Amino acid sequence: MDGTQNITDFENYTTEQLIAIAREKRIEAEQAYPRDLMPPVAGREMFFETESGKIRVLTYNTESLGILPVFVNLHGGGFVMGSAESDDVFMPSIAEGANVRVINVDYSLAPENPFPRAVEEVYAVLRYLKRNADELRIDPNRIALGGHSAGGNFTASVCIMDAERKEIGIRCAILDYPPLDIYTDPSMKPQPDEAIPVDMGRLFNACYHNVREERKNPLISPLFATDDQLKAFPPTLIITAEYDSLCNEAEMFWKKMKKVNAHVEYKCFKGCYHGFTHQNVPEARLAWETMISFLKRNLS
Repeated sequence: MDGTQNITDFENYTTEQLIAIAREKRIEAEQAYPRDLMPPVAGREMFFETESGKIRVLTYNTESLGILPVFVNLHGGGFVMGSAESDDVFMPSIAEGANVRVINVDYSLAPENPFPRAVEEVYAVLRYLKRNADELRIDPNRIALGGHSAGGNFTASVCIMDAERKEIGIRCAILDYPPLDIYTDPSMKPQPDEAIPVDMGRLFNACYHNVREERKNPLISPLFATDDQLKAFPPTLIITAEYDSLCNEAEMFWKKMKKVNAHVEYKCFKGCYHGFTHQNVPEARLAWETMISFLKRNLS
């Protein structure tokens, strides 16, 4: 069966079929990383009442005095898996290193909640922070947004949304090995050893939005953003991994943006794979230090 037939098959799956597969993948992930063997959650659980409903978040550095900038974090998982707990262990270092409060968002997962549910939830969280800045003791003019893998996609999409809506004024953004082209068949992307498997990539794409032609929407595939949309991005840090099937599209996005926006930085970590920042490798520490330094420079 060729690649086109495979991707067409996924697009012809019903929502119920996609949900069943996604749930199997989540069970597999839970069995590989049982919650009862994970360290205790560091973040304080809160629920924000927003126009997109009640949204669960984990918060960090909420007790320190004064008014601080805030960093909003979005976990990865292919739009389909993961939770705020996926990034919990890393957030205290961000909070302390960048001297920020951190809001780690537990957004709704696809395919039960396909596009645009998660991006609208993220935007709703930003609006909540803006409206409740005094109570939360954050500076409403120093809101940073960043995410890992699928969370990086959401970050780019929300930056595009905010440039149009002009409600938040995102101060800076971090895209950590993001999928930015949900339209192109994953079989057409690089496939180094340990890359995201083609079938897995196709499943993630179909779960997130199951009409392929509509995935050219820049809010789904930010690589298709216009020059005007890219020009409006806040200072942006893009991190990629050399042996990641998503590396090329992140590099293409950076090259497109830097033609019209002088405030974009790019760092490709050699010898690394997708998800390396969440692994016990030396480059992971350097990547987190790069993110912290970027936040300190842009939120000061």
